[in-house]
Amino acid sequence: MMKNRSLSFSEAIANYQVQYRRFIHWGHSVRRTHSVKLLGVYLDETLNLKHHISMKARASALAMFNLKKIRKYLDKSTCLRIANAMIFSHMDYCNGLFINLPASTLHPLQRIQNYTAKIILGRSKYDSASAALEELHILPVNVRAEYKILLLVYKCIHNSAPAYLSELLEIKTPGRSTRSSKGILLKVPFTRRKCFAGRSFSVAGPRLWNALPVDTRNSKTIRTFKAALKTHLFKKSFL
Repeated sequence: MMKNRSLSFSEAIANYQVQYRRFIHWGHSVRRTHSVKLLGVYLDETLNLKHHISMKARASALAMFNLKKIRKYLDKSTCLRIANAMIFSHMDYCNGLFINLPASTLHPLQRIQNYTAKIILGRSKYDSASAALEELHILPVNVRAEYKILLLVYKCIHNSAPAYLSELLEIKTPGRSTRSSKGILLKVPFTRRKCFAGRSFSVAGPRLWNALPVDTRNSKTIRTFKAALKTHLFKKSFL
């Protein structure tokens, strides 16, 4: 006799798709959809954000091709401003959700960012993308997500963020005085599954914060924190 076993997440999703393709609401048949748009973010049924990234990549690519057409009429600074407003803004919108996503998932956005950097500098598509990003001081897509999360953590610690975010963080009290304890450290909640729980703000935020240099964590103002944080992430990405 076969023993009962618990279903994995993928199996549970498959059963859900088969059993709940449509349901009845007030006498009307409503079909199930693979994704929903909430505050500009496309949430799919497995929360892998592939559909959202695909939509943002499509919008960014259209703006990038239009920028390429008029590049010869623009100087470098103007071109960079247009790219920030029309292309990189799509990548930065709610990019805190990109934390700990696989590189393959973020590849469509990263490819567009690389190509845009070459357009701004007037370089060939065969030139180095890393060199172009480094010259423009542009952080890669995944690092920009870390920047967003760490900035939110700083605001939570200094009581300038919404209460519902600040309540997710807990300051860690060290047992003995060490060099690392001179800056504020946060408790990292224990999680069994990294794929979903590790991407949450309450886990990813403290983990990234504790990895920062002490001087960066001890920044007195948000302006100095932004400068120190970007310098740290830039060195980590390109040096």
